[in-house]
Amino acid sequence: MPEELYNLTIVIERNGYSFHCTEPRAVSVVEKISDTFSFVHASDFHIGDPRGIGVNIKETIRWKAAKKSIEEINLLHPDFVIISGDLVYGQYYPFEYTREYKKCYEILQSFDVPTFLCPGNHDGYFKFREDGFNFWKEYFGPLYYSFDYGNYHFLAVNSYDWPPYARITLLFIPLNWGGYISDEQLKWIEKDLMENDANLTFMFMHHNPLWDTKRNSLLGNEYYNRKEILSLIYEYDVDAVMAGHVHYDNITVINGTIFITTTTVASSLGKDDAYWGYRLIEIENGSIASYNYREPEYSIPSYHLNITYENDYTAIVENELERDMICHLKFVVPSGEYDAKNGEIIMERERNGRAEIYVKTVVEKKSRKEVILIQSSVPTDRLSLYSRQRFQNLA
Repeated sequence: MPEELYNLTIVIERNGYSFHCTEPRAVSVVEKISDTFSFVHASDFHIGDPRGIGVNIKETIRWKAAKKSIEEINLLHPDFVIISGDLVYGQYYPFEYTREYKKCYEILQSFDVPTFLCPGNHDGYFKFREDGFNFWKEYFGPLYYSFDYGNYHFLAVNSYDWPPYARITLLFIPLNWGGYISDEQLKWIEKDLMENDANLTFMFMHHNPLWDTKRNSLLGNEYYNRKEILSLIYEYDVDAVMAGHVHYDNITVINGTIFITTTTVASSLGKDDAYWGYRLIEIENGSIASYNYREPEYSIPSYHLNITYENDYTAIVENELERDMICHLKFVVPSGEYDAKNGEIIMERERNGRAEIYVKTVVEKKSRKEVILIQSSVPTDRLSLYSRQRFQNLA
């Protein structure tokens, strides 16, 4: 079957009744997993957060900035995306989580690649008898877990693992919004690292364990188990730790571990030189090759990579960034044989007289490229049986 991100539907029939459940974007099919791959690290989507108004009021309305970042990440088409917390806001009014989690879940379905999430403080406040983490588990799953991508291991850590009473908000102000890793989770992390024999090991969480978060507490509580998890990171040679929370970029390397903090996708900014963005991390031949868009620490600024479809056959990609970008485009056109001008066709899928054509192109820095699908003179009815069978199935 074609490489793609597929929905998974389970149907149970019993005693004449039928029950079904669908999980969108649940199965990713790839030809192979290579030692050269890329993923995007994003953080602090903050669906429902009004604080982005001070940065750009137009793009804060209707979560435009979050949607725009997803559009750009889809253009880059990494192998997967990691989001390190604060997907929603959850701090202002009663029953806010009901609306924000639903909307966030809908927005995340726009990703063309797999996504892996861990929670942040805004995702887990406890207010008006509403526990944000109950919504997290309903929409996204466990609060901490690990997964493998080939011979590369990833741990998703819940760094807001406070007990419910410590996650309470009073008059819209939380008691604690800093880091906390429970003893139980710390034991799980150590066991997971102990059993891991991957080529590279990555960890992602919301609160960077290098920094204490005592000021993120009305009671002056410190980042619980911060030093303990740092000891595990160093002892088990974790290659990179990714975090968010502070709404600006930072890179710190200690004992061979790269601590990567990525700015917010759509909220207030934590430093004068900060901006909205996301970070592309590239692995080449089993080694971390790149994690900065611009030295010494900066991520890719959003709103600098744009695509416009002039019609079904023509797309214009504008790259305002200071580096060349490999972009992936998708066209939906009548079935037939096509060539791509200014691009390379990497996959075709056909069904019911329509075809999806996937095109890869390199857009040079500070440039604009027009990609055009051109139908060849070979009629559809002369397509080989091999071509028909190869591209017959759509997700």
